[in-house]
Amino acid sequence: MKHDATLLNLIHMLHNGETTSLELVHYYLERIRRFNKKFNAVAETNPDALAIAEALDIERLAHGPRSLLHGIPILLKDNINTNDAMKTTAGSLALDDLYAPYEATVITKLRAAGMVILGKANLSEFAYFMSDDGMPSGYSSRKGQVINPYGETIDPLGSSTGSAVAVAANMVPVALGTETNGSLMAPAYMTSTVAIKPTFGLVSRYGIIPISEFQDTAGPMAKTVADCAYLLSHMIGYDENDPHTRAAELFDGDLTAALDEDITGLRIGRLRLGGIKASSEDDRVTDEAVAVLRQSGATVVDVAFTHIPTDNTNTLLYEFKNSLNAYLKTVSGSTAIESLKDIIDFNRRHPKTCLKHGQTLLEKAEETSGDLKDSVYLRLRAEILEKSKTFDQLFSDHHLDAIISTVWLSYAPIHGNPSIVVPAKPLLDDHPKSIVFVGPKFKDHTLVSIAHAYETKTKHRIPPK
Repeated sequence: MKHDATLLNLIHMLHNGETTSLELVHYYLERIRRFNKKFNAVAETNPDALAIAEALDIERLAHGPRSLLHGIPILLKDNINTNDAMKTTAGSLALDDLYAPYEATVITKLRAAGMVILGKANLSEFAYFMSDDGMPSGYSSRKGQVINPYGETIDPLGSSTGSAVAVAANMVPVALGTETNGSLMAPAYMTSTVAIKPTFGLVSRYGIIPISEFQDTAGPMAKTVADCAYLLSHMIGYDENDPHTRAAELFDGDLTAALDEDITGLRIGRLRLGGIKASSEDDRVTDEAVAVLRQSGATVVDVAFTHIPTDNTNTLLYEFKNSLNAYLKTVSGSTAIESLKDIIDFNRRHPKTCLKHGQTLLEKAEETSGDLKDSVYLRLRAEILEKSKTFDQLFSDHHLDAIISTVWLSYAPIHGNPSIVVPAKPLLDDHPKSIVFVGPKFKDHTLVSIAHAYETKTKHRIPPK
């Protein structure tokens, strides 16, 4: 097997008969066996993965592949329902009894494409919405601390930590993560991998343990922009179980064709942030990105923007209680837990194992009404949207197809803009740097073209030693 193979490498190998899905699953399970003791990225593996892979190989020979993803192994963040022999826990021991009675819509789509669900990835418990009392990124009561393969001193950051680390350490070729407020961007940034946060509403969230009805989305994590684009192209679509996906009916972009699109004439803004001091390395990697994009034919202009603090924790508290309790009703009978209050009480009964870093956010959320028609919530929500909308206006005010920066900000997830993170240097020290690309809503394909053009001319990613 080619070390550090990309998704496209594996598609080519399967198509040419150089390997089989069964061989791929054996290979990645062995990688997990060897390295997961150190990095703790994988919560559990699918006991049926080998049988599924073998059946898909037989199907390929008899009928041809279902899609280009036929036979490819994938790891899922452990807040995404699978209706199989694996649990769905959000990293919580309180939900350690949950075998989901139905499958997340996005997983139904990926199974239909012929992918092999290899296992579930460890994560920051409840997608990093459990405690604001010093809880580290990548920690869950169920599986412990995720470790960055580029160095134990590098914070894996965000909540999709296991998904990012598993890809970075080549324990799986591609993975799914989720984001509410940076949890695809941040762990990809810190592990020198690539992630795409699609426009809000393009991908169904049905069957995913939630934080926010208005910000949550699943997204692909991989070694390249192309890999993420191929995976995301099979995830998009309307789902009657998620009314927000009516937005997907507005999307007519071809993400895989976008990889071959010329970016000549596109207009890109280099974000000059007031209120956040850039380091000399930030300036250096951004200067390089500007030069590369200009060489590729794009127009790059400076765009000044004064950073406005947009901590929306107070609105997320209401949304979390509302959405989590609604989700728990859909799995009623498959777990002893029926409400957020049940989780809090369970943790209090098992403080040594469940409350190593507290549960302040869970408790604060429970104290709210959880009613999204509550006048206090509506006022807070209006305030945060007003603060953050000025960022979204940059695209129209400056006629931009994308914005680039070395920081991820809350404005994009609050307003539902697509984002892509791509490594901006070989990670040989303990200071990861990536370029974050943000675009107008429903222009995900244009953003893919721009990020891919940058990546193919720089190719900064190196595997961890």
